[in-house]
Amino acid sequence: MKSYNQEMLAASADMAPVSGAVEVAIPADVLWACFAQVHWWPRWNNCMFWVYNRDLVQGQQLVWAFQPIHRRYLYKLPGIATIVEVEPNHKVTWEVTAVPGFYARHTYFVEEIGPGRCRFGSDEKAMGPAFRRLQRFWLAHFVFVKERSLAGAQYLETLYEAQGRLDFHTFQRTGQGAPL
Repeated sequence: MKSYNQEMLAASADMAPVSGAVEVAIPADVLWACFAQVHWWPRWNNCMFWVYNRDLVQGQQLVWAFQPIHRRYLYKLPGIATIVEVEPNHKVTWEVTAVPGFYARHTYFVEEIGPGRCRFGSDEKAMGPAFRRLQRFWLAHFVFVKERSLAGAQYLETLYEAQGRLDFHTFQRTGQGAPL
């Protein structure tokens, strides 16, 4: 079984990165504090069905399940990754190596861009023979995750504008997650 790494992924021509970012009227530290509550992800990011973890700890496994990329598909996609980098208040990166011949790296980031504003972004790239065999599915999945994650950050902006905070009580008051 071949072992992959970040340098090989950067040089790989298997796919272009699936990347995007949105600017939101939320202070960076407030958005990060919400984002770091991993078990809240399904409440604001509707690509997520379920998350086992409560927080982001470098070296730990991240375990979750995705919603299907289309409502008509009847599956939940489990995910298992290793958190390889955590820069508090800025970014988290994990690597997926659970499937032989598949290596993926996903980063979420938060950047302060001015008083009370930040940029939230997602960047993902994968490689390997197992990835190439199902490349069409994986690319659609990565785009789905990126789009729903960015829309989720915009949903958090509406909650923050309405309530002035993003915490446990924010989600209790709304009683729902991000709109589909």
